[in-house]
Amino acid sequence: MEILPLRLLTPEDSNIFGSLNVALAKLHRANLPVGSGIVITPPNLKLKTVLESYDFGSKEVFEQSLTLVKKEISTLAIPEILVKETAKQKIYLLEGVVLKSVSVLWVSLLHSWIEEIKNRLWKDGFSKGIAEGLDPKLVIFVKKIESMGNAYFDPIGDDTVINVKGGKLDPNDLKKLDEVTREANKKLFIPHEYEWIKDWGVKLIAIKPYTNPVISTYPTSMGKMDHEFVPTSARSAVKVFFDLSTNFTIEKNIDGVYIASEKIFDLNKPTDSFENLVFRLVESSITHPNSKVLFKLADKSEGMGKVRGALRLLHQKSLFDPLAEAITFARHKKGLTNIHIVVPYVRGVSEFLKIKRELAVKKLMRKNSLELWMEVSVPENIINLEDYLVAGLDGVVLNLDELISHLNGFDPNLGEVTFYKNEISSLIKFIEDSLKLLHKSKIPFLACGSLTLYPQVLEFLVEKGVFGVVIEKYEAHSIRELLHQTEKRLILRRS
Repeated sequence: MEILPLRLLTPEDSNIFGSLNVALAKLHRANLPVGSGIVITPPNLKLKTVLESYDFGSKEVFEQSLTLVKKEISTLAIPEILVKETAKQKIYLLEGVVLKSVSVLWVSLLHSWIEEIKNRLWKDGFSKGIAEGLDPKLVIFVKKIESMGNAYFDPIGDDTVINVKGGKLDPNDLKKLDEVTREANKKLFIPHEYEWIKDWGVKLIAIKPYTNPVISTYPTSMGKMDHEFVPTSARSAVKVFFDLSTNFTIEKNIDGVYIASEKIFDLNKPTDSFENLVFRLVESSITHPNSKVLFKLADKSEGMGKVRGALRLLHQKSLFDPLAEAITFARHKKGLTNIHIVVPYVRGVSEFLKIKRELAVKKLMRKNSLELWMEVSVPENIINLEDYLVAGLDGVVLNLDELISHLNGFDPNLGEVTFYKNEISSLIKFIEDSLKLLHKSKIPFLACGSLTLYPQVLEFLVEKGVFGVVIEKYEAHSIRELLHQTEKRLILRRS
């Protein structure tokens, strides 16, 4: 990764930092008003290392893996050279977006390069050098942007065309832009299109090749356009359940809510965390009245093989009673009957029956308006699944991360052995017959955990008729498209 101040670029740097950025630097040295900034080349080694961990053999697989790739690259440490070059600045402009911290700038740069790789894949197909030769990025240092837009000289009309995309310009600014545009074309010998901002004066911030202008209308203020384009979101038969355990975000396009109470209820702060738990449960139910709200009883885990899940709930009243009270308040006092219960980490049918009895004592019996789901986390649940169905349940939540850790014999909390998580063939073979049994018994099943979005796993689940998937907030923007593409591919394969 290389970084140079914009003003220092020379024609010899065009192969590395881009010819248009070099042209803008030339205007800077010619004393035209050009924004101060830096030009950054992509960290090829880091991007290549991340991409090698995934299978990009086809366009569809890459589309499915994009969310996982973006999540992983977001954890890459900020390069020291970037921190050093931006130390004296607080606000940055990258591709028309204002960013207010170097950490956000770093993530935005990485995401921009990943999007460029994605566009290459869809246009030209997959190749080994797909991550090489990515465009350098120009970052402009700003203080307070009053307006922005683009300008070019129209030889047909013999006049400068100035488009204001946001904010306003006074007559003096318009005159200044006209003069700067004409002078810039003289310095570069051929006409170009120039992007500009008003930030303590009008400044050029980017150069684009000049093309014949297309008649278009831009808003003259920071407000929305009169006719805002609203993209049509992809649809899928598989339901999407949002995990609202750690953050509460209002989302319209979801089919259900999943709340893992162990992420909210804290035994060290019973009063405050209980109030937070009740608030999150009630608000989720009220916000999504026509959707299922699955409330998982707390699975307080201290590690593999420790007392946890259903066993701990049976023997620790200070943990079980507040959870039952929260459900009772929401369902009986508030009348929110779309809330249902998930029993966590069960090690045997007898344990499951005991939890059902304890819930019945709290007047939380299984009935038409109250479904009882079970989290499948250990291989025993899969082996004795038929016995659990006889015991009576309304749905199953497959915790794929827990299942593969027990199957492959590794502790998921130890980073040194998490590579076993990629060995998914044993997991697929192990649960395949059980999913057929669930389908035959008409018992719906959800899938949760980071393993859910692995392309091979997601395709397997969709093919076996998964009812829904539990996703985190950061996966929200792409999950519908992933499911849609997966279902489409399966249909085409069968036809």
